[in-house]
Amino acid sequence: MRTRLREGKYIERGKNVMKKFDLPLWADTLFICSIAFLFFFCIFRFYIGALWAAILCSLAAAGAATFLLHVLIRRRHRKKYTARQNKLEIQKLSFHLAMDAPAHNAERFAAALAAESGKDAKIEGERILVGGREYFLRFHLEPATADELATVIRRGGGEKTVFASAFTKEAEALALSFGIELMDAEKSYALLQENDCLPENYIMGSQIKRSLKNGLRLRLVRKSWKGYLLAGVSLLLFSLISIFPVYYIVAGGLLLAAAVLVRIFGKV
Repeated sequence: MRTRLREGKYIERGKNVMKKFDLPLWADTLFICSIAFLFFFCIFRFYIGALWAAILCSLAAAGAATFLLHVLIRRRHRKKYTARQNKLEIQKLSFHLAMDAPAHNAERFAAALAAESGKDAKIEGERILVGGREYFLRFHLEPATADELATVIRRGGGEKTVFASAFTKEAEALALSFGIELMDAEKSYALLQENDCLPENYIMGSQIKRSLKNGLRLRLVRKSWKGYLLAGVSLLLFSLISIFPVYYIVAGGLLLAAAVLVRIFGKV
């Protein structure tokens, strides 16, 4: 049972992803350039009397600094962007498996398990048998519970693996006690991807996108307060050497206020 559900589709999708315009990278680059220009302008304006000469020198210095920083952060941005795209693909797959017919899911995972192990996979009701090991699929919109794992445990038999989008803490504790292997959405995605068994078209795949609300939510998690604090303190320190301190003081004060608000009211 070494069937492949599609041929080379995911690789093509990955290539398309890498060609997309990296907006966060260029937004950060523009931000760095603006800050660098302001910093160098404050310095050159103090030492150079002619305004146009100070502007030209500031543009040259800011351009050089921005180029170097852009080269340094580009690889990091690519890694972060790839991670975000993978997370989105995992979310699409998780929703697809929860909404698709159980028989389709069983065929898909049987093909992936057979391709990975090199052994025949047999579907018997709600389980898949591969080399003496039993695999169960429990894909729902909600995490798999301990009660669902209990039905698997009561079947008896040999080694077992349960696939699901996620598991509750109680389910994880129960699986640990009985030696059951758990495979969440991320591990399921890796299995299907490596064996070329991902769905060609996800159910409502075009509807699952990163929204502005979700993007803002990432910025409002409690642990991000350190970044606001560092940025605010840095701006306030720059105000000590700038001939235009009011802008640094206002911006730094706003960032410090944001750090306090996020630290107190941010999501865990």
